[in-house]
Amino acid sequence: MACFVCYDIAKKNPRANLSMIILATAEIYGGYMTFMPEWLTGSVNLDTSNFMYKWIFLVFFNGLWVVVPLYAIYAAADDIFDAFRLRATALGEKKAK
Repeated sequence: MACFVCYDIAKKNPRANLSMIILATAEIYGGYMTFMPEWLTGSVNLDTSNFMYKWIFLVFFNGLWVVVPLYAIYAAADDIFDAFRLRATALGEKKAK
């Protein structure tokens, strides 16, 4: 799916925005389903006693898997909303004529 998005971006295909939102949503959901059950059950495999494990590995690196997809969703949605604004402007000009 990521290769599909990259291909669409390279070819400047408008569907890239929609596929980017779908992929980013799946990525956030996957991260949630991977780590939330561990946190809720208090798994012994989730070691948070060490600063490096908790703040660097768990929070920072896994936080990137949330921040980057959220930014991708924001950028794609902004592009889609911009297209709707341009369309509304064009339709408004047609009605004025």
